[in-house]
Amino acid sequence: MVEDTQKPNYFENFKTEIKLRGYSHNTLESYVYTIDNFLKFTKKSPQDITETDIKNYLVYLQQGKNATNTTIHRHLNAIKSFFRITKNIVADNIKLPKVSQKLPGFLTIEETQKLLTSIENLRDRAIIQLLYACGMRVSELVDMNRENIEGNNIKIIDGKGSKDRIVYADEGTLKKIKNYLRTRNDNNPAIFINLKKERLTQRSIQRIVKYYSEQCGITKTVTPHTLRHSFATHLLQNDADIMIIKELLGHSNLATTQIYMHVTNKRKENIYTKAHPLSTKKIN
Repeated sequence: MVEDTQKPNYFENFKTEIKLRGYSHNTLESYVYTIDNFLKFTKKSPQDITETDIKNYLVYLQQGKNATNTTIHRHLNAIKSFFRITKNIVADNIKLPKVSQKLPGFLTIEETQKLLTSIENLRDRAIIQLLYACGMRVSELVDMNRENIEGNNIKIIDGKGSKDRIVYADEGTLKKIKNYLRTRNDNNPAIFINLKKERLTQRSIQRIVKYYSEQCGITKTVTPHTLRHSFATHLLQNDADIMIIKELLGHSNLATTQIYMHVTNKRKENIYTKAHPLSTKKIN
């Protein structure tokens, strides 16, 4: 960490600004950690940083830390945000090659059914089914309280980017949650708790998803985010409006949602083959 005597107000100002701009807590912590390490590397005060210092740091990440292009982009974004907030344009002209967007992994409908039907534990089935039913982030599920469920509406409070939204769950999923809650005799407001009657952590839920996917013989790597990807993919496959999916996922930008469009390409080809007059030989 940078010595406290070297970083008085600018760190607090930076944290305050990114909070006001709606950045999530995780992003805030990541950015502060990045800037702290960057300043430690340069051994300079922010006002003395040059463009060369920033480039040297990025080279250090690439060659000294074997960082991926995605990681280097993330560090540069944090640095750019920091200097823009401090009214310094030193980082604005630094460009990096675009990172190719990785297609999300997802389960087929058959794999999803296989996973869900293999779980006998009431709590764990409710956890995994809710992740898939609503497409919520694991952080959002961890933060959920009983009061967030009203009918078949589930209110996601202060999701990524500090945006509240409403998602929906089917009757079967809601029934499983209610059956699980009936087994509880505690006052913890959290929807899901551990044996110590404490709110489950993201890490615990990740382990639960991994365990059951391996137990039922799915060879893909399955995480809570895989279930979120599966949610979006299956809705698209069944002709759901991409703008509605965007809202359900809590995306700020439609481009983020459009990555799921890859799964419909084969389907579009089939529709074309069946419908276009040249393909159906209605025009010779």
